[in-house]
Amino acid sequence: MNRLCGLDLLRAIAIIWVMLFHATKYGTPSREFSGLGWMGVDLFFVLSGFLIGSQLFKLVAQKQEISLSEFYLNRVFRILPAYIVVLTIYFLVPFTREGNGLQPLWQFLSFSVNLFIDTSNSNTFSHVWSLCIEEYFYLFFPIVVLLLMHRSSFTKILVLSLFIVAFGMYLRGYIWVNELGWGQSYIEKIYYPTYTRLDGLLAGVLIAALKVFKPKLWNFIMNHSNKVLFVGISGLTLAVWIFEARFGYMATVIGFPILSFSFAFLVAGASSPYSALGKYKVPGSYFVATLAYCLYLTHKSVFHMVNTTIGEQLSANGYVAFFVYGLAAFLVAIILHVIVERPFLKLRSAVIAWDSRKPQQIAEISS
Repeated sequence: MNRLCGLDLLRAIAIIWVMLFHATKYGTPSREFSGLGWMGVDLFFVLSGFLIGSQLFKLVAQKQEISLSEFYLNRVFRILPAYIVVLTIYFLVPFTREGNGLQPLWQFLSFSVNLFIDTSNSNTFSHVWSLCIEEYFYLFFPIVVLLLMHRSSFTKILVLSLFIVAFGMYLRGYIWVNELGWGQSYIEKIYYPTYTRLDGLLAGVLIAALKVFKPKLWNFIMNHSNKVLFVGISGLTLAVWIFEARFGYMATVIGFPILSFSFAFLVAGASSPYSALGKYKVPGSYFVATLAYCLYLTHKSVFHMVNTTIGEQLSANGYVAFFVYGLAAFLVAIILHVIVERPFLKLRSAVIAWDSRKPQQIAEISS
């Protein structure tokens, strides 16, 4: 899939927004905007659902074989190398830990931290909760597509996705009414678990299905992309209002789907080369989008280390602190990208190319 500058811009906005949210505890400015930065994770979910859904649905529409081994190999090379390096540093170098404890290693390796986390006692590397959700999406979604590929249609995908979204709304509401206690239970029981946070991924999957299976409607959306963006911004404004009581019942039940589908409109609009977001390349957006995964993995640890070493000197000026924390985070992300992520992405391309030639090589040997 060719890179779209509008999606790069959204990805860059998402990671910067998340970083600003985590930086507020260190005295950086713009607290009102930064306080909503947790929404950047939901934008990432929508982008992932859209990009992975588009990739797999395109194969279905063209009646091509879906290779689970190639798909999983692609994800392994994309996700695991940088993750394992950062995880190793967390466990071997206590100074890097921004929290007060670490969950057991097996939970990080099985991407189940979000299901068992105790945020009051073990909240180091807790932001990996969102990666856990995406990993299980990567694991099961292609299997579902493979099972449905011979009878897939936009209607069936729509019904299944909306059913799961509706069930998630019911589940969050039930937990909110019957199981919430004090302290961090909202985060642990509603905000982190995979089964309560599928709205964004499924919203992305739906617009991917629309793109592939309803090309006429998708072309209409592309030609009216700025109006689509306006709908998305309007929905996002509504979501911000609903989440003024972030842990309230209304936000818990309907806030997440409204937020997710608003981002879906933004992603759809940004996919058009005619939209305000997709028409022009914003300087730096591709660079930030490229580093997004490494920034995601490392920024909280970097913020902590900067604060531990020179935090007192930076506390007098929030804007200087903002620059220093941001610069440090980008430097570490660049190092991780250059030393780990980029070489493994190149290796991935070579391995997949070699693997795709094997059947042809076997046939030539047999003949």
